[in-house]
Amino acid sequence: MAYKVLNILGDLPKTNCRECGKSGCFAFATSVYLEGQDPSGCPHLSEAECARMRALVAEDRKQGGGKKDPLHEQAIVNLRKKVAGEDLCALAARAGGRCENGEAVVRFLDTEYSIGKTEVRALSGPAPSVWVKIFLYIYLTRAAETRPSGEWVAFRELPNTTSKAKSFEACADKIADHFSMRAQKLDEAAKNLGAQATAFGSADFAWRIDALPKVALILLYWEGTEEFGARAAMLVDKKILDYLDQEASVFLAEALSNRLCGEGINEVIP
Repeated sequence: MAYKVLNILGDLPKTNCRECGKSGCFAFATSVYLEGQDPSGCPHLSEAECARMRALVAEDRKQGGGKKDPLHEQAIVNLRKKVAGEDLCALAARAGGRCENGEAVVRFLDTEYSIGKTEVRALSGPAPSVWVKIFLYIYLTRAAETRPSGEWVAFRELPNTTSKAKSFEACADKIADHFSMRAQKLDEAAKNLGAQATAFGSADFAWRIDALPKVALILLYWEGTEEFGARAAMLVDKKILDYLDQEASVFLAEALSNRLCGEGINEVIP
C-alpha cells in the first residue's frame, strides 16, 4: 500500500498549529516522508496513531518510496556487494598489496589498511572514515594488472575530468598557500609520507609520492617571493584511471594535501 505525503497529511489534524516546528501540516507530512521525521513530532497524534503511521511509512519505504539512504551509505553497500564474490587475495595481488588472513592489505599514504568483504580496518592510527573505506574499495576493485605508464600529466588532460579539474588543482593551491616561503617545511612533510625528492622541469622542488601501491603523484613547488606567492602543482600518471575513477582521484589529492598540511584524511568529505 502506497503511503505518500498526501496520505500522511490526511492522517494529521490539519490545524497548522506549528507546534511541531514546521510551517504547517503539509510541511510536517513532507518531513515525515522525505526526511524520516517521527510522526510523534505532532503533539496532537496519539501513540497508537504514530505507530500506525510509522508502519505505513516503513512499508512504503520497502517499495522504494520515502527517505533514501545517504549516497555514501549506498556507495559502500554497493561496493561490498561487488567484492562479496571476489577472491580478496587475488584483488590484493592485482592492486599491488598483499594478503593476510584472507583479507587484502593495502598501503594508503603512510597507513596500511586491511580490506575485508564487510569492513575496512586501519592497522595503525585512527579508524578510517566511511569515505576512506569507499576510496579503498574503489582502488581494490578497479586496479588493473597493468603497470603505470611512467608518463606524468596534469589531471585535466585525462578523459572526462573537466568538471573535477578545479577541485583537483585547488589541492595544490592549498599546499602552496600553506607552505609559502617554507619550502623546507614542505620537504619535511613530504618525506614524512615517504616522498622522494626528484628534479622536474622548472620547479624549484619536486617530490614523487607513492600514495597507493600503483598510484603515485608528482608534487611540484615553486618558491614564492614577497611580491608573488608560491605555486604548486600535482601531476598524475597517465594511467591513473586504470586504478581510480575521477572522483576517487580528487579524493586522493584532497587526502594528500590534508596530510601535508597537518590535517587528517578522515576530515576529507567529497
